[in-house]
Amino acid sequence: MGIPRLSQDLRPYAEGVTLHSSSQGSHQNPDVISSMVIDGPSLVYYVYHKLLAYKSLRTPTLVAQIPTYHEINEALRQFLSNLEADNVEVQKLFFDGALPESKHGVRLERMDKLRQQLEAYRKVYPEFPPVSASISAVDSEKALWETPVMSTRKSTLPAPPFMVASAIESLRSGPFKDRVQLVPGEADVFCATMAKETGGAILTNDSDLAVHDLGATGRVVLLHSLEKKHSLGASYGSIIAFALSPSHVAERMQVTSLLRFGFERFLDPSLSAAVVRERAKDDSRLEKLHAEYEAFCEQYTDAPTTQLDELALLDGLDPRIAEAVVTSDESADMYLTPIVEDPSRDSSWAYGASIRRLAYSLLLTPSVHSKLSKTVTEYARKGQRITPTLIQPVNESLVREHLRMMLQTLETLKPQPFEGNFGSVTALQWYILAFRLVCEQKLEADKPTPSVTQMTRLLGLQPSIASLGSKVQWDDVHLLANMHAVLYSFRILQQLTRHVLKNLKCKSSMDSGISNTLWELHSRLESMPNIEDLFLDIPDLRAKTADLDLEARNNAITGLANLIFPGHRDGRTGAEKATLQQQNNTTQATDGEWMPARSKRKRKRATQGTPQISRMSSNMFDLLNGG
Repeated sequence: MGIPRLSQDLRPYAEGVTLHSSSQGSHQNPDVISSMVIDGPSLVYYVYHKLLAYKSLRTPTLVAQIPTYHEINEALRQFLSNLEADNVEVQKLFFDGALPESKHGVRLERMDKLRQQLEAYRKVYPEFPPVSASISAVDSEKALWETPVMSTRKSTLPAPPFMVASAIESLRSGPFKDRVQLVPGEADVFCATMAKETGGAILTNDSDLAVHDLGATGRVVLLHSLEKKHSLGASYGSIIAFALSPSHVAERMQVTSLLRFGFERFLDPSLSAAVVRERAKDDSRLEKLHAEYEAFCEQYTDAPTTQLDELALLDGLDPRIAEAVVTSDESADMYLTPIVEDPSRDSSWAYGASIRRLAYSLLLTPSVHSKLSKTVTEYARKGQRITPTLIQPVNESLVREHLRMMLQTLETLKPQPFEGNFGSVTALQWYILAFRLVCEQKLEADKPTPSVTQMTRLLGLQPSIASLGSKVQWDDVHLLANMHAVLYSFRILQQLTRHVLKNLKCKSSMDSGISNTLWELHSRLESMPNIEDLFLDIPDLRAKTADLDLEARNNAITGLANLIFPGHRDGRTGAEKATLQQQNNTTQATDGEWMPARSKRKRKRATQGTPQISRMSSNMFDLLNGG
């Protein structure tokens, strides 16, 4: 999204600094930085790439596994602790809560690049590459400070899709909770405004921030330049880096501001820095290009004054969910980034669509949502493209019935006496529920359903899976992605339910029956684990399951069979199903619906009676042999 080649242009003007605060007047020392505003997304990606390099160096003969959410969050906390250990004040960590419409095209391009990256990986590894036979703990200190970020041509999987949301969630529950801020706009604008007001520095990898007006003393510290230097005999090293001072750089370039330089570079990335600099000095060009310059400057103006209640509106929301909340467009947008899945098969985001639709319907209820939005447009992979799907909300008169049925769906989530690392209402129970819903949706679409055997293999419940290094298949990866899409759809419902109830405190026009049901739904969904503990990769899932005793494993497998194979006993009458099917068919898409309509032949067959799925034995070993 940045200005092409700007980073290269500014590199010669970077100056060495030390991140440190002491009693000896560090504020007056231009070579020392004592307080920082942090570009949150930039820091998260920096930490991710550090961990990826660390893992790659330690698995030279294997394909390195991408860092897990837990590892990323752990390293992020370690990084911030390192700053505080050097007495550097972290003023704020800003995260994007909404991006302007002008970035829409670029966002779709980025999503498509992730899709292409996944396709390339699938072609390089038609058989999913082997994983390590053991999960070794990551040394965050070494990963952050002793591992260079390498550029490699080796094909890798995309970064975890909910990485930034997980980082925000983790930071909100720790010592930095009061300094984490999701903003109703772009994080870099808010970073620049605070740096200008306080005279602090911005920690980022985005050189575009140097184009902002940071005042006389504001600086941009480049993340990729960070280094920890150890003095001879010292046990703890100091953090050094390169920083850009926009006011000093402009002075050395002999231009009025870096905004002028950035504009000329934006117009023509092919020019030499010297030519760009000369054009930035030419006032006559501003007269000719006044309209273009004004449009360019809009991206770099100070952040608008944001009221505390507007910021509070975004508390507890993921960035992509917050964007749907703050939008004032006719249709809110939901960008569903590609999940790690088999790109040759159906999109995982097809699963959980009805859950997300209910969530959007609650958000767009007139008694809650005062914006103009009447629909939600989802952007996600379908086949070999990123395409939009227009989601019409459920008719308000039917919302209560949909809520009641959702409560029935969640009825299975009751505390279980499982021992180990899964907790009370366990991640395992959520996976079993997600598996059931994936199977139901595949049946409704006349698609082959995964077996209990596949699910138990995926979870590591099979006795034959003795080690974490057991072979992983693309079928397992895709099934896990299907379930992750369902689970994240529940997370969207959880967060929007909470958001709606917060707004009902001052809006009493919602039907009281719906309101009461919402509170019940809210209480059920609040048992949902956080991203770090729920969205696990296959080795971590198997590691968690390995901690269960034999009885708990047997209960889990029996639960799988009872949930999936009792002839769809979901408590719905035929009339209720018909009503819901009619409502679901009103979902419109600008480029195809999530669930394709059945052919006439299939419809006729469906009306002749739903084929019963035979009941399976609840004995664990019978299930494994016959699933």
